[in-house]
Amino acid sequence: MTKLMKQRRKKSYNYQTNRRRVKKRMEKKTKFGVKIDCDVLKESWDNRKSVKENLKTLGVASDANDVVTKIKSVKNQFIETRLGTDENIDSKPEPKPQDDATEVVQKLEKQAKDAKKHSTFRFSNEQVMWLSYMMDTHKDNYKAMARDPKNHYQETPAAIRQKIKRFI
Repeated sequence: MTKLMKQRRKKSYNYQTNRRRVKKRMEKKTKFGVKIDCDVLKESWDNRKSVKENLKTLGVASDANDVVTKIKSVKNQFIETRLGTDENIDSKPEPKPQDDATEVVQKLEKQAKDAKKHSTFRFSNEQVMWLSYMMDTHKDNYKAMARDPKNHYQETPAAIRQKIKRFI
């Protein structure tokens, strides 16, 4: 009987908690409030299922470690056979190609194949000025560029060559 009294006593309103923030935090943790950025997955996503069930039906792995085969250690790299047996030593188990790729997986593969790789690296204005100065004064002499007094960061000839290659 005392247990019920304790439960009733705890029902008092807590003025210190922000109910809106608590509700938003709880919505993020539920399986229905999953935010999906990929358009291909968003089209065929079912909000009534959990994340793992959705990914399983779509043919996408939820845990990459379960899908990838484990790498064998160096000890087990060689096949042990007896000298008297006539087994084919060169035979290796061939990996099976995956034929059961779902429509979603095919769309994702096509999207990944069509995507262009754009470089995000940019030189700063000071580096552009420095590289153009070096190319104007020394042409292709990278050793002279390395000895130049304006080489404040003491770049080696090979490092300067790489930067100029990327710059051009």
